[in-house]
Amino acid sequence: MTTATEHDALLAVAHIAERISGANFVDGAWRPAASKESITVFDPSTGAELGEVAASTADDVDAAVAAARRAQPAWAAVTPGERSRLLLKVATAVEESLIELSQIEAVDAGKPLQVVLDEELPGVLDGMRFFAGAARSLPAPASGDYLEGVSSVMRREPLGVIGGITPWNYPILQAVAKVFPALATGNTVVLKPAETTPYSTARLAEIIGQHLPAGVFNVVFGTGPVTGDALSRHPDIAAVSFTGSIETGRKVGAAAADGIKKAILELGGNAPVIVFDDADLEPALDAITLGGLYNTGQECMAASRILVHRSIVESFIDGLRARVEREKVGGVLDPETTVGPMNSATQRDRVLAKIEKRSAGSRIVTGGTAIEGPGYLLAPTIIADVEKDEELVTEEIFGPVFTVQTFDTEDEAMELANGTRYGLAASVFTSNVGRSQRVQNGLNFGTVWVNNHLVFAADLPVSGFGASGVGTENAELGLLEFTRLKHVMIDNR
Repeated sequence: MTTATEHDALLAVAHIAERISGANFVDGAWRPAASKESITVFDPSTGAELGEVAASTADDVDAAVAAARRAQPAWAAVTPGERSRLLLKVATAVEESLIELSQIEAVDAGKPLQVVLDEELPGVLDGMRFFAGAARSLPAPASGDYLEGVSSVMRREPLGVIGGITPWNYPILQAVAKVFPALATGNTVVLKPAETTPYSTARLAEIIGQHLPAGVFNVVFGTGPVTGDALSRHPDIAAVSFTGSIETGRKVGAAAADGIKKAILELGGNAPVIVFDDADLEPALDAITLGGLYNTGQECMAASRILVHRSIVESFIDGLRARVEREKVGGVLDPETTVGPMNSATQRDRVLAKIEKRSAGSRIVTGGTAIEGPGYLLAPTIIADVEKDEELVTEEIFGPVFTVQTFDTEDEAMELANGTRYGLAASVFTSNVGRSQRVQNGLNFGTVWVNNHLVFAADLPVSGFGASGVGTENAELGLLEFTRLKHVMIDNR
């Protein structure tokens, strides 16, 4: 039997799917795409078809970029205070549509509805309001007379038209992290959402379009190799902001470099979680379980690669197993679900293939298999005794999987933690203040948590070291990514 909540959520998705079928959001309205090809979108909880979106071509990207370019000078001329006021109106409208947007995001991306409604979208709202306000007072070097007879004035200016490419694991959150700082600083935007999760971004576009001038924000649907590539290469795009895998990020970065434009790349992660023998184990286990299973582990900062002091490893594994096996895996509209489906059959099969290729000496403590029934469900998994050089350890898993390694000394823990090409996030659990200071100083990751994991907010920066990215998202530094500094020198003699 379908509940009222399930009916409302599926109806909300059906309505937006119908409105955007075969169209892109360009110049303030849904307009038919030049391409007649389409991409089918599926419900991760059931495998059922949700609808189709346009498989846009370079011509569709041209139309969206042209609209954004026409709108940009007038939008840049709007005062920061007025841009802030308009963006705050968008945030209020989003808050008024919070239930509907949460329903669409949950069904589309495969996330438990209550988690989206209670945790994720309130954070997104906070981000909208932060960016809207923070752009009113951007920093710059002080103006002054640095040369005799010459006054120097520093100006922060928008870059122009920004291309955004968002991932399927956080459709709205990542859209806001790119769109709002870009708009707040006077840029216009053309955004391409992931192929499997178009609908919450589409609804967001409608809301933005009700409050901002036509052409300021545009959305083009399509594939990465065609639509994303055309957006990254477009000569009228001033910068590209991309979140996704390292492999795709390389292609985006290369395409942007070919046009001598800026690329902001937030790429994959493989976060080490170091648990010392003096850690307060119960709260540590709680934080690690949440950090590894949030969004079904489809999180670039997930607490998936765990390094535990040998003296406590069995107690740690027992505690983690007990917590993992209490989780309820199921469809996103079931109020009892705590771990939803994988986003797609492809992603589920990719994770299962990694588990299958595990080293001979490793052991599955729990999980390790798909769950029979509708949707793309995968049992939360713990794999112990893994080797430091096997794929499960060296590469991002992006699923509800924990690997457990042991160490004996602090130096060994640091070597294992830093033994990766990724540098996005890490965490350390210890009650020793001196050790926590030494370890966090030595970890080569852009974000390090001490006695916690997966905690962030819009006013805190996210930066990837190593192969995990270039540039910064969120916070004041994230706003500055979408600006250029102009130095004006005035002869005052």
